[in-house]
Parts: sequence; structure tokens; C-alpha cells
Amino acid sequence: MSLEELPEGWVVWNDDGGRVVLVFRPDVFEGATYDAARLPTLYVSTRSPEVPMRRGDERSEAWHVACTLEPEVRVRELESSHELRADAVDATVAAARRFSRGDVDFEGVYAANPPEAYLRRLAELTGDGA
Repeated sequence: MSLEELPEGWVVWNDDGGRVVLVFRPDVFEGATYDAARLPTLYVSTRSPEVPMRRGDERSEAWHVACTLEPEVRVRELESSHELRADAVDATVAAARRFSRGDVDFEGVYAANPPEAYLRRLAELTGDGA
């Protein structure tokens, strides 16, 4: 798989040959209706999702896939680690497909007080709302 095989709605925001950043429907989640921090994002990097962003200079030997619905709200079921960057990119495309089909428990990622309107909109935009 390659980034050219992303499902509809996913946009490559950064791919510098190392770190990759993909976002879902920036036309919806970066507008006035939603806080821009709630832009669903997939990352490929050598920084483990366990390492806070403020310590983002800590690298590992592996390539990691991470997904956030907003800062500090990770979709752990889409996370994975890989020896090779190409494998991590493939896993990211697969994660984007799962996300787009609605095969992710968005509500389950929140410890408490999930933002209902935001989650309803995600469901409408993914296979979960069909």
C-alpha cells in the first residue's frame, strides 16, 4: 500500500520522507463549527505514542503509527509499531481505511464525558453513520 491509496477524506499534511501526518476531513474539522484541535490525525514517526509531544525529540529504533481524535485522546486500537517505515505507512493506510469505514469505537477512546456532537459528526462521516 501507499499513501496514494488513502480512503476518501484523508489528506496528507506532511510527508518529508520520515514523519508522516494524515488528517481526516480538514474541510469539516478545521472550520468554525469544531475546535481545530479535534482534527482526527494519523501519525507515522520514530517517536513512540507513549512519549509525550513535549518530549518529541525522543526517538526509538522502530516506526510507530498513532491516531488522535484530539490532543491527549488516542485511538489505541489503531496504534502499531514496525521495523520499517514502509510497513508503518502500510499500517497507517489500513488504519485510515478502518477509521473511514467506522470500524473504530470512537466513543470508547474517551475516559469520561465524550463530546457527543463531535462523535455524532464522526459517525455521519464514516461508515458508522451509514
